[in-house]
Amino acid sequence: MKEYQILVADSAESTREKICKLLNRKGYKTYHATDGAGTIRMARKIRPHIVILDTNIWGINAFEVARIIEADKLAVVVFMTNNPGQNLYERLRKMTIFAYITKPISPDQLYQITEFAIMNSNRIKVLNQKVEKLENTLEGRKKVDQAKGLLIERLGISEKEAYEYIRKKSMDLCKTMDKVAEEIIKKF
Repeated sequence: MKEYQILVADSAESTREKICKLLNRKGYKTYHATDGAGTIRMARKIRPHIVILDTNIWGINAFEVARIIEADKLAVVVFMTNNPGQNLYERLRKMTIFAYITKPISPDQLYQITEFAIMNSNRIKVLNQKVEKLENTLEGRKKVDQAKGLLIERLGISEKEAYEYIRKKSMDLCKTMDKVAEEIIKKF
């Protein structure tokens, strides 16, 4: 089993210790934070898989802490709360993972939510990598098409000849076609 890192952020020491002890039993590596700013600092330092964050943490508002952590892609956030209500649900809709744990903490609930968050976090990472790869491929194709258009216009050759020209240059120079296309665009 991969060792997952979990940051537990709660102002109450007893709650932090209880959650960490439960998570350590399941093989998770845990870290502590006592306030909002400390949570952000620790998340930037260790880049945990999950941050379990109390909605009433001291200092910076918990929802602002969560927004920063997710915007910086440091981790996914799972909230802990005494009273889930409409306000929490509204804020959860803006989060990467739609999950929270109610206090008092039940070990089974903690384990289920933790596994759920890790599983979905891993899926999201894979999907984001695929999207990024597709965007890069699309951007490269746009450059090649633009370079082909310039070659057709400036050299009076066919589209097939322009493509072959770029492809041959790519192989000769040991560069990707989109890099060769960039050079052609700059040249013209």
